[in-house]
Amino acid sequence: MSLTQGVTALPLQALRAFDAAARHLNMARAAEELGVTQGAISRQVKALEEQLAETLFLRGPRGLKLTEAGDLLADYVRRGLEQLEAGLFRIGQPRSRTTLVVNAARTFAMRVLAPRIADFTRAHPWIELRLETHRYFAQLHGADVDVAIRAGTGDWPGHVVRPLTREVLFPVCAPDYLPAGTPAATAIPNSTLLHYAERPHWRDWLTAAGLDPALATPGPRFDETALTLAAAEAGQGLAVAWGILVADAIQAGRLIRPFQPTLDDGTGYHLVMTELASRRSTVHTFCTWLQTALTPRPD
Repeated sequence: MSLTQGVTALPLQALRAFDAAARHLNMARAAEELGVTQGAISRQVKALEEQLAETLFLRGPRGLKLTEAGDLLADYVRRGLEQLEAGLFRIGQPRSRTTLVVNAARTFAMRVLAPRIADFTRAHPWIELRLETHRYFAQLHGADVDVAIRAGTGDWPGHVVRPLTREVLFPVCAPDYLPAGTPAATAIPNSTLLHYAERPHWRDWLTAAGLDPALATPGPRFDETALTLAAAEAGQGLAVAWGILVADAIQAGRLIRPFQPTLDDGTGYHLVMTELASRRSTVHTFCTWLQTALTPRPD
């Protein structure tokens, strides 16, 4: 048996016996505290010493004295038992909700998170989710944000990054905007192109599709992707978007993909957090839930 296996197999009864003996430095008083015989305490401590292959007490005529290993173990065992007792006590008490602050781009929050929030709340009612939106990256170090959802390549030094989705770009429109089967080279010059002002998505997609980027004629420009997609759903023209942002609308029949070519620009959405935040149970719970919620299910 390895040391790690031995530690995980340590019986709680032996640890409690050791803790009492370490605090009293007297087997008789430890036995009285736990309501067992002195011999039982001695046997538990001896079994613990054998399992750890360490002497925990020096036994002399004046009683017990902790060895260096025993003194170190006593500190860890006491803290561990106190945490266990606190946890057992809290289980029986009315539990307050824990706040989790998630920062995400507005379009992602509106089209991906908002329609799924009730599922998270039902599954984790003790977590009070606070969703903040932004157009640019939120600073995480020293900020009141537990986890951010960012679009990019995942290159954010000094942060813990968990990939969420790998995205491709493609055009979408309302179902009645274009006749079915219209070729892109014919449809695009005769359509209103809805542009996201901050990125040349149309020129990039046309180039990837093997079409002339000059077809990206001027049209309405929006400072948020959410507005671009709202216009597309209202039948105002063609928009280019990442798949995750239109997946629900396509499934519901509010949007269609009139052309099949896609552009993979190496970007996607990521969960980003500080090292400290990544160790919080609420952050881990949220990240695992969202990754599962966005994993495509096999047909």
